[in-house]
Amino acid sequence: MATNSSIEIGSQVTFPKQILSSELYPFLNSFLCVLILVFGMPAICFNAVNVFIFCKIGVTDSITVCFLHLAVCDFCTMVALALGAYFTLFTVLGVPGSENFFTYAFATATTYGLFSDVASATITYIALQRGLCVAWPFLARNAFTRNRSIVVLIIITVFLLGCGMPRAVSFRFIQIFDPSSNSSQILIVHFSEIYDQVDNFYLIFVKLFMGFTQYIIMSVCAVAIFIGMTSSMRLKSTASSTGSDSQAIPKSVKKSENLEGDDKKTDKSFKFINAETKKEKEKKAPQKELLVIKQALTVVLLQIFCTTPGIIAFIYSLFEPRFEIGTEYHNLYFVVYACVDLSNAVNAFANFFIYLNFNTKFRHCFHSVFHCGKLAKETANVSSRK
Repeated sequence: MATNSSIEIGSQVTFPKQILSSELYPFLNSFLCVLILVFGMPAICFNAVNVFIFCKIGVTDSITVCFLHLAVCDFCTMVALALGAYFTLFTVLGVPGSENFFTYAFATATTYGLFSDVASATITYIALQRGLCVAWPFLARNAFTRNRSIVVLIIITVFLLGCGMPRAVSFRFIQIFDPSSNSSQILIVHFSEIYDQVDNFYLIFVKLFMGFTQYIIMSVCAVAIFIGMTSSMRLKSTASSTGSDSQAIPKSVKKSENLEGDDKKTDKSFKFINAETKKEKEKKAPQKELLVIKQALTVVLLQIFCTTPGIIAFIYSLFEPRFEIGTEYHNLYFVVYACVDLSNAVNAFANFFIYLNFNTKFRHCFHSVFHCGKLAKETANVSSRK
């Protein structure tokens, strides 16, 4: 909930007696920070690779635009989260020279929150896009074009950054006297008089209203995508079984074909090859579409799973006003939201493997660029033959 503007945050600021003991808090917080770094640091590298691969593939369709935007947001989110985890870990462990790191961690948390909100809204747009494509395929495919998706994502980014920016700039750093060094070197966060108002607006509108709305949209669209995907797979299996039966050629037809001239055989063979290539293309098109649906569904389901801890923590804060910074719940507050941050780090970490598994273009481009896997060898062999 909102932080009282009279509260100051820093390493030298004292808080009331805590529910979570001072002996247990450093262990839990440092352990969670290490886990965040274990997933967050590779997530930074993976999302940098995601941005590079999607740019190399080319932004040719709406879904690629969305995944590229999500990779950029996840990259910025993980950079801010990793910095905050480093600052918090050094502060909890009491590393020399880390007196101001707790203040820096609080500052990086605001940046992390801004990009995390944009990433969540981007995944909601992906879920809405694929859900409508399942419900109204022809109408939705024409509606969600590449250029329109670019405009929508720009509007989402500017709007959410605009909503969170007043909160991010409504505090300042001030120096206080450090008795150990006999100088004013300790930084603390001092909240301005308008912090309560902008913080309440951010929590009510962005976190409560938009957060729950996005969660409901993602859940409903995930169910719609799953139902549409299972029904299309059933139709595909039915069509393949009927197609295999229709491909049986009678023996009388084969005998008559053997009696025809060489020229006619040549013409028919070319027609047969062209018909086969057309059939292969027709068969591959639904398979590619199914992979796109599976990719989007997995990303959305992972987002729902990783967002749930934050939703539960926020609901608890609505019923427990003391669950905030500067109260007896201060230590518990940071431990709970460290768990929320860990789930977000796992989310950003796993997206790379989702793209690698379901996105054929992404996988081929990744293997060719980094020269790894069987696909890179096969590509090299094909290019050498040509």
